[in-house]
Amino acid sequence: MADIKTIKNDLEHYQDLLISEINNFPWGDKNAYAQWLANTYHYAFNSTRIIALGAGTMPPHLTKISNRFIQHAAEEKGHEKLLENDVKALGMDIHSVPVSSVMEMYYRSLYFWVSPAGHPVGLFGWILSLEALAANAGGSVLVEVKKFHSPKSCSFLNVHSDADPDHLNKALEAVSFLSTDELKIVAQSLKMYSESYIRLLSEISKGVKTTGRRAA
Repeated sequence: MADIKTIKNDLEHYQDLLISEINNFPWGDKNAYAQWLANTYHYAFNSTRIIALGAGTMPPHLTKISNRFIQHAAEEKGHEKLLENDVKALGMDIHSVPVSSVMEMYYRSLYFWVSPAGHPVGLFGWILSLEALAANAGGSVLVEVKKFHSPKSCSFLNVHSDADPDHLNKALEAVSFLSTDELKIVAQSLKMYSESYIRLLSEISKGVKTTGRRAA
């Protein structure tokens, strides 16, 4: 049985795992940071339309959440441009940076929730996972990145480390209105997107370390 307390406990559990992975991520390595930006670009590029579709497919009894999704979609508009500019500031082209198959599955699966086979509340697993991570670790990641890279390569982190704590509070408030069955969907998607993001970070980290050993 899922309830809002279960969701909050699950969120805290997965945040601990995500923050551990974030703390071990090689933010000072230009290639690792560029890969993180490029992979983030792919869900950011799709996020506005996915959230907008979520608003349009939300059941009538969740109109309040639908309205919040419309506002959220507007807030996310154009964030992929920040990522393009950040990679450019590193002296690289975002479309030439490798994208993980984990991210391909991550962002493509989001469209399932707004399809006839899914339920748009499933998007909350994705939203809660990333909004909480930005709120909990965004500021420290920004400080770490600025130690090694140009401030011009940090525009996406600048925006999200400031804005996302408010997004998280609004998402948790919206989830509190959901039924037990709807919360069960959120719990499942929270697990899926948290674990997928952990795999993404780990894959980038291991790839950079392996490349470094070969180069040596």
